[in-house]
Order: sequence, then structure tokens, then C-alpha cells
Amino acid sequence: MAARKASKVAEIFPPRSTRIIAIANNKGGVGKTTTAMNLAGAFVLKEHKVLAIDLDPQCNASIAFNIIVDANAPGIRHLLVGDRYSLSQCLYDRGPYCDFIPADPDLAELQTQLLIDPKGRSRLREHLQRIIGQYDFVLLDCPPDMGVLTQSALVAAHEVIIPVDVGFFSVAGLARIVSIIDDIRNTYNPDLKIAGVLATKYDPRTTLSETTVSEIRAQRLPMFDTKIRISVDIIRSQMARVPVSIYATESHGAEDYNALAAEILPGKEDRRRLRERIQHGGVQTEAERPRKTCTASSRYERGLEQSAGCESLRARCGPRWIGSVGAGIEPARAA
Repeated sequence: MAARKASKVAEIFPPRSTRIIAIANNKGGVGKTTTAMNLAGAFVLKEHKVLAIDLDPQCNASIAFNIIVDANAPGIRHLLVGDRYSLSQCLYDRGPYCDFIPADPDLAELQTQLLIDPKGRSRLREHLQRIIGQYDFVLLDCPPDMGVLTQSALVAAHEVIIPVDVGFFSVAGLARIVSIIDDIRNTYNPDLKIAGVLATKYDPRTTLSETTVSEIRAQRLPMFDTKIRISVDIIRSQMARVPVSIYATESHGAEDYNALAAEILPGKEDRRRLRERIQHGGVQTEAERPRKTCTASSRYERGLEQSAGCESLRARCGPRWIGSVGAGIEPARAA
């Protein structure tokens, strides 16, 4: 059975400034869910508290995070309509630094109701405003359209990441996405901004990849320097339902998503948190840390052993994120 959060989310030192990020594109297959999961994993390895939310009736993020629910179980539907469950009752524990709110396959049936409801697009924002300060990041995985579910995410978000895979049709559709974002900004959410366009399925060996990036830059949109390269380890980590930064720490996929997390994180903030953890005995300095033999196993452990307590992050995440389906564990289901 899935482990729901049994108590109120506790704040962890230092106080958090929550950033709500929607991951949106009206085209499918561009890497929205892949980015949501792997960005969450990269943030977790930096000991940032993350809440990931699935807003897609296809439930790909729910499958990726290994939380399968139906319409009666606590999930995102109950934060969009009705008051049967509070947000805290819809949280599922994915490790010491990650919580998750799943979607259900019947979520699409709510769209007409949300369009009619005067508060339909703003209800998610109202719920998320109550948890500001409890998470460093809230990641909203949107469906492959610009309908009311995606609009609810944009109304609630501070920033938008637009994943774009290498190809003509993805670039051609950017104008519509930007137009919708502008409409949401002008009508509901004046603080909404585009964090950046993220190039996915990038192959540096081809001229097509560089041409696509050049065309995106020609539209004068903000674009991440990080490009997510094609990586078989990303696919393997999806099958194992584990972020690639945990599944294959030395892979291109892990390197790229860690770089994206670092690009999103203010450098001075990341260094400040590290100094504070050192001062409070949370981590060792480089001089204090014993040298290890540089094997694949030791590199894997180094990527995981970042918890502030005496337990390693691997041990604390283990039952929920490390292993999962790949170790023969059935998908977690709601009580």
C-alpha cells in the first residue's frame, strides 16, 4: 500500500523560499514527465525538498513515481474540485526529500467542470499557497495540451519550463505556447515567467540538433544552456522508476539533469546551504572526507550519501525510490 504523509510537512533548516515550476508543452513526447522526475531527483541529491504533482490524465508521472491511484483515492483531482481531501492528505512519501501527488485516469472528465467553475483555474493555486515555505520546489507535470489542467498549473506557477525535442514541429508550436502563457500572465498570474526552453533528445553529432537550437534562440525566448542529450540510461531509469541521477550516476542523462538543476538553482544559494550544513555538522568538508577508490560502485555511493543525518541518502530513500519495479516491488497503490 502506498505510504501517504501521516502528519503535517515539517520545515527543515534553513527556511525555504518555494518556487513553483510548471513543465508544459502542448506537444506530447517532448520530455515533460522525464524532466519532472529527473529534475526532482537532481534536486533531492542536493537535499532540496521537492513536491511533484501529476496533472496529466495519462498518469505518466504517477507511473514514474510508482504511485497508482483511482478517482476515489487522494490525489490531484481532490485539489481541483471538491473538499473531500486536503493537500496534506493527498501527499505520498517518495523519500526523505520528495513528496508526490498523483493523477488518476479519469481526470480528463473534470475539464468541463473546471471550465464552468469560476474558481476552476485558481483552486490549485489556493492550495499551493498554503504550503509556501515547506518545499524548495513544486514541480507541476502538465498534460500535452493547453487545456484547463495546464492552465491551472500556469495560474499556480511562478515559472514555466518548456521542453522541446529536436525537430521542426516542436519549434513551430512554440508560438502558441508562448501566446497561452502571455494570456495567463495578463489575466490570472502577472508574476508568471518563462524560466527557459529546454532542448531534449539532443544529439550533438547531428546538425539538426544545432539547427533546432538556433531556431529557438532566433525567437528570442529564454533558453537553458543545458541540453538533455539522448541517453539510453534515461529510458532504463524510467523502466526502473528511479531518477537517472540515482539510477546511473555517471551517465549523460544524470550529468545533464544535474546540470539543469544547478542552472535553475542560484549558485550563491546552493553554496550558502552547503556552508550551513557544514556548520551544523551535516556534511564533511573535502579535507575531512576520506578518499575513496574511484570505482563505479563508490561513485554511485558518493552520489547518494548526502543526507544531513547519520544515515546515507541511499538508505533513507531505498524502500521508496531505489529498486522499485526493477527490484520486483509492485507499484504502490493508495490505501
